[in-house]
Amino acid sequence: MKFPLVTTALSLLCTLPLTNSATFSNPLREINGSDPFLVYHDGYYYLMTTTWRNLQIIRSKTLNGLKTGESKTIYIMANPKPEGNDVWAPELHRINGTWYVYYSQDRLSWVLTGGSDSPWGEYGDNKQVHTEWGIDGTVVDIPGWGHHYVFSCQRDELQSLCIAKMVTAMSVGPISMLSQPLEEWERVEVPVNEGPAGLHHGNKTWIAYSASFCKTPDYQIATLLWDGRGDPLKASSWKKSDRPLFSSANGNYGTAHNGFFTSPDGTEIWNIYHATQNASGSCGADRQTFAQKVNWNADGSPDFGTPVRTGEVL
Repeated sequence: MKFPLVTTALSLLCTLPLTNSATFSNPLREINGSDPFLVYHDGYYYLMTTTWRNLQIIRSKTLNGLKTGESKTIYIMANPKPEGNDVWAPELHRINGTWYVYYSQDRLSWVLTGGSDSPWGEYGDNKQVHTEWGIDGTVVDIPGWGHHYVFSCQRDELQSLCIAKMVTAMSVGPISMLSQPLEEWERVEVPVNEGPAGLHHGNKTWIAYSASFCKTPDYQIATLLWDGRGDPLKASSWKKSDRPLFSSANGNYGTAHNGFFTSPDGTEIWNIYHATQNASGSCGADRQTFAQKVNWNADGSPDFGTPVRTGEVL
């Protein structure tokens, strides 16, 4: 295949205009910019971030325009808790021509049912994807194996990563453990694996994920690699990076919980992630949305680079 694939929502784009034609400055969102996920479709960028009590989509024809882009609320929590932290980590995915929104609510995995060929279209009822404790769910289309649901789960009293083959866009088959926070750099303050995001390049598939507790500056991105061999439902078929690959720098901390999107012409893959300027780290609404291009090492592995500075123009 000539161009790399990212996630299901992005890999199905088949007619793309010219590449990014305008510069932009980071951050793209200054308030409620955590857990960002972005797709490009039919001339628009569509961004979702955590707003805690509802699900909103922001769209713009340019990346810089997302700062003041058109906003649409597609779901409101019926009985929010007083602390207002019920809904988070929304993601847009296109499956068989229809868009769905996957999100976390009360530490369970949910999907807002689709029904449109546009991310800006109408959405239906919300349904649970599965019944066990699970957050930060994403959809990864693994070549030759179909759609898989990857999420943060509880295994052996550790916040781990799990994977399941998708039966439909709204349900999954048996769930398997994929990764656990056993390395020292995954266990800062609290052992954590969460925020998975699928990335394809060549004939390889990576799952980027966030390691360690979000309320520390050591909240950072590592990867799992599937090289096309072995059953992707088995943890033994994936190789964990031997270190974190994207960490706090340049005055931005907790640079994690990311997603990937393509440039409009499909030739580039970009990393969208959140960061805080609080040197102690943060799990709150002060996290901001940043984006920067992914480069590639000689062996074909991703080079996420170093987090950009606030105000940096790309």
